[in-house]
Amino acid sequence: MSLLDTVAELVKKRPLDTRAVEDAFDVALRQDADNTNPYIQRFLAFRRPAELRSVEVRVPQGAATRKGPIVVVDVDGEATNIKQADVLAQFGEKPAVEVPTPAQPPDSPVYLSYPQPWGTLRFGFARPSTELLTSVVIDSDKLP
Repeated sequence: MSLLDTVAELVKKRPLDTRAVEDAFDVALRQDADNTNPYIQRFLAFRRPAELRSVEVRVPQGAATRKGPIVVVDVDGEATNIKQADVLAQFGEKPAVEVPTPAQPPDSPVYLSYPQPWGTLRFGFARPSTELLTSVVIDSDKLP
């Protein structure tokens, strides 16, 4: 299954939790106690496929106002060779385009953003060339 197929299947699962992320991306997560606080419990992959540079899951807890977790997957663009055209073909031709502000670092990605009933699905593309996928963000801030 391709990375885009994996993402498409994962976002259908509710509630989205660490086990679903581990199974979908074939990773092993562990809590990052140094970066966990009363609002967010943070998990990082300590075992992952080579084409994934990192996988992070932030799960709301206690006093958090958000409803569900955020999943951030940093991708080796050269290894996966996923282009904007691939994302547009699978997820739709009319995403919102999020361009970094001048205040952000110059290598901040450009995102294709797809609003969903549960939150937002974003695909990041590196600059200055925005051809290859470098990150996927599943932000389920409306529903778990």
